Amino acid sequence: MKRVVLLAIFLLLLAFLLFGWEKTKVLTLEVKGIDLLEIDSGAGFLKVEGVPDLSQIEVTAEIIVRGMRQDKAERFCQERLVLKLEKWGHRARLVGKFKAHFSLFNWGEKFCHLTVRVPQEINLSIDDSSGPITVSHIKGNLNLDDSSGAILVSDIAGEVVIEDNSGDLKVTHIQGPVIIDDGSGDIFLKDITGQVQIDDGSGEIRVAQVKGKVIISDGSGSIWVKEVDQDVIIQEAGSGQIYLAKIKGRIIK
Repeated sequence: MKRVVLLAIFLLLLAFLLFGWEKTKVLTLEVKGIDLLEIDSGAGFLKVEGVPDLSQIEVTAEIIVRGMRQDKAERFCQERLVLKLEKWGHRARLVGKFKAHFSLFNWGEKFCHLTVRVPQEINLSIDDSSGPITVSHIKGNLNLDDSSGAILVSDIAGEVVIEDNSGDLKVTHIQGPVIIDDGSGDIFLKDITGQVQIDDGSGEIRVAQVKGKVIISDGSGSIWVKEVDQDVIIQEAGSGQIYLAKIKGRIIK
C-alpha cells in the first residue's frame, strides 16, 4: 500500500512538472546613432551574431515556463518577465530575464532564450546570470560578465574582456587583445592576434597561435601554451603540469 501511495505521489508530481507553456516574441530596434548594445539576460541560452549590412537589432525571445498550467504560466510571465529593447542615447539596452521569485512550491523551470542579430560594427556589453553564451562575427569590442554556463566566442575584431565565475570558455579568431578573469572551468584560446592575459582559479588552460604576449596567473590545473610569437609569462602556477612549445619570445616563470 505504501508503495502504491508513493507511486501515486510521484506520478502526480511528474504530471505537474510536465505542464508547460511556450511563447515566442520578436523585438527590433533601428541602430542609427547607436554604437553599444547592453544585454542583461537571465536563465536561458544567449546567442549574439553580427550580420553584415544589418540596419537594426533583431531579438527573438523564446519564453518557456514548465511546471505550471497555461493560465498560471501566462499570469506568471505578465508579473515576472522583463523583456524590453530600448534606446538610451548612443546605447541600446536589451533586458530578457525573470524577476527574482521565491515560493515554497516554486517547482518547474523558467527560461528566456535570446537569439540576437546585430550589425557587425556594434560594441557589446553583456551581463548574464546562467546558461550557455555564443557570440560571433563582431567587429567591435566585447565585454562579458557571466555567472555560470559555457561560453563560445569567435571572430571578434576588437578587444575581448571576459569575467566568468564558472563554466568552460572557448575563444577563437580574435584580432584584438583578450583578457580573461575566470573562477573555474577549462579555457581554450586559439588564433589570437593581440595580447592574452588570463587570471584563472581552477581548470585546464590551453592557448595556441597567439601573435601577442601571453600572461597567465593560475590557481590549479594544467597549462598548455604553444605557437606564440612574443613572450610567455607565467606569473603564478598553483598546481598542474606546464607545457610550453614553439615560443618565439622569452619564457618567464
